[in-house]
Amino acid sequence: MLDQSFSFDNFRILLDVENRLGNYLEDKSFFKDNDVFSESRKLSNEIIELNKKIRDEKLKLPAIHLRKPEDHKEVDKLEKLKDDIKTQRENALEEILKGISAKINDENFKLIIQKGIVKFGDQLYIAKNTPENYFILKQLQRNIYKTFNVKQSDRKELIAQLSLLLKDGFPKVILRTDISKFYESIPHSQLINKIDENSLLSFPSKKVIKQILNQYWNILVADGIKNINDERIGIPRGIGISAFLSELYLKDLDSLLKSMPNVTYFARYVDDIIIIFTPGNRKETTPIVTYKSEVKRIIEKFNLKINNRKTQVINLKNGITQNHSITYLGYKFSLSNQKPLTIKMSDKKYNRYKSKIKISFDEFLSDISKYTPNTSKTNNKLVQRIKILTSNFRLFRRKDNVLIGIYFSNEFLTKELQDLENLDRFLRSEIKRVSASLSIISKNKLDMLSFTNGFNKKHTLNFNFNEKHKRGAVKIDKIINIWKDL
Repeated sequence: MLDQSFSFDNFRILLDVENRLGNYLEDKSFFKDNDVFSESRKLSNEIIELNKKIRDEKLKLPAIHLRKPEDHKEVDKLEKLKDDIKTQRENALEEILKGISAKINDENFKLIIQKGIVKFGDQLYIAKNTPENYFILKQLQRNIYKTFNVKQSDRKELIAQLSLLLKDGFPKVILRTDISKFYESIPHSQLINKIDENSLLSFPSKKVIKQILNQYWNILVADGIKNINDERIGIPRGIGISAFLSELYLKDLDSLLKSMPNVTYFARYVDDIIIIFTPGNRKETTPIVTYKSEVKRIIEKFNLKINNRKTQVINLKNGITQNHSITYLGYKFSLSNQKPLTIKMSDKKYNRYKSKIKISFDEFLSDISKYTPNTSKTNNKLVQRIKILTSNFRLFRRKDNVLIGIYFSNEFLTKELQDLENLDRFLRSEIKRVSASLSIISKNKLDMLSFTNGFNKKHTLNFNFNEKHKRGAVKIDKIINIWKDL
């Protein structure tokens, strides 16, 4: 039987899982207003220092020609001390996590959501950044995932599959669409029915989910967006469990779309859908408009609507007779009978890179005028920002060796790197725009940075987003924070 409780045992597992994902919950900056992990963090840092000493002592051993048991004495002593501190850390974590669990399981505890920022025209919602809210939401996600077997598709896998299918040359009809105002349109009654029908999901989990949906609806009514007697629809964007609830709601929709006649490929990432139909023979006469109307009919059965502006149907029953392009998951796939498939950045992604460059240089000019005595730090911050944009970096504290950046976020681009070359030209123009305010050293460093080189050579930086900084150093969160709304 799956343990779905909001307990120490489950929270201890979650702590390790989050650490492996690069979310170091023990860092003092993670829960800024409630640093509950100060004691365990202190012990964790002691373990890190001991590991360094143990490594140094072990490096001395090969130099000893005839080793005796006492030569290992210092290593053994350090290892024992480390084991003792690890035990102390576990005891500290147990006390901390049991305290969090007790607060959550108190009958008066309630997870409160509130409006956050508006991003890309959509209102986001947040829960206050407390240990209790964080752990209850993470446990809820795990409970929904385990009991409903739902998760989001893998973006890279979908892009790789679509690339292969667009190259294969077989007759096909491609339909690309997305669901209009997806999160805001999911009906509460149908969603709650699915939740209540699942006997595996625990009652406390169901209770918290319903509380969140009720709070979301009350916010809409209070803001005058909805009337109290309207049908309750929508789930809060930005709250962690919403992604899992949306996947749960669309599970049956996916099955119906996959089972349509002649469907040979179906992919959905959140609300973005690609369906490939392969007619049984070249003489098949189904009108192209029929594919769209049938998909629309099925989606509307779930009280959802397709976004007509973003819906396209491409007829390749007779091969590629004209140029076509499909934008999907940050890439633009261009089909032509004159040359092989080309894959570029989507216009949205390309413009986001340009915006990040421009904002970085605008901020530099603003800071130079404000903090004239500290120009070296301002110069350094600009260089670091452009370095991040043009390079790749490894996420520290992750055991799965995750790399992100200009190559790893755009690895499906085809050999014609026109987008990257254009970004390089834009970068050069921005450097020129502020050159009078740049130090010679910073100008030289910026001149060496390039999107194309970062992509081709896979330049990799080692950034620890949780590291401690010396006085005067530029903190990583301050470097990237100016892009948070892009």
